[in-house]
Amino acid sequence: MAKKVYVIKKGADPKTGDPVENLILEKPWSEVEPFVKGVAGAIYKGFKTREEAECYLSLNGGEGDSETGLEPEALHCFVDGSYNKEIQNYGYGLVCVKDGKVVHTDRGVGKNSLAVGMLQVGGELLGAMKALLYAKKTGESFVVIHHDYEGVGKHATGEWSRKTDHSKTYYEWMQRFFRENPTIRVKFRKVTAHSGNDFNELADGYAKLAVWLKPAPVFYRMAEKHQTPVI
Repeated sequence: MAKKVYVIKKGADPKTGDPVENLILEKPWSEVEPFVKGVAGAIYKGFKTREEAECYLSLNGGEGDSETGLEPEALHCFVDGSYNKEIQNYGYGLVCVKDGKVVHTDRGVGKNSLAVGMLQVGGELLGAMKALLYAKKTGESFVVIHHDYEGVGKHATGEWSRKTDHSKTYYEWMQRFFRENPTIRVKFRKVTAHSGNDFNELADGYAKLAVWLKPAPVFYRMAEKHQTPVI
């Protein structure tokens, strides 16, 4: 097989058996396969260029599913989406947290008719884009985007293939942002929806308000707790 660029996030050295992580290999698959074959929990991905592989690794090298332990040096952005079939539009909610305190909230509706078919997912993707624009505006250097739709991170990095026009548009927007803002480190972190995370509940409520839906009671409790607007 022709040479390709592979990222081995989790594997093992075929000669020593020692674990390997975050390794980039520019080799044919026949020489890469021994690093992952038979390795429990192996994670790997192929790319056309080394630049794409390095971008993926830089964005995912420290990715995790943990919902606790907010890095104090980062701007943590919680995004969510909602859809109102009565108005046939999606909305996003955004809650930005720094040093454990809410520093910014935002909500809005979609304008791209292509993405309406994604229902609430369109809002979550738009929320992630709005989060990065806010981070750039405020001069942040490290951003963690918390999301409950896995595609927010997987489509942005290219780990998931783009099969629709809106996923392609989102991927291209994100890749352009990464290229044009190399000093901003971005990490994506999946959270479980409605699992008791204060900021995720707030983002969900703002996404509902954006499309004229009533938030769950927990939204109002969290808004009072963190002193954020409810109108």
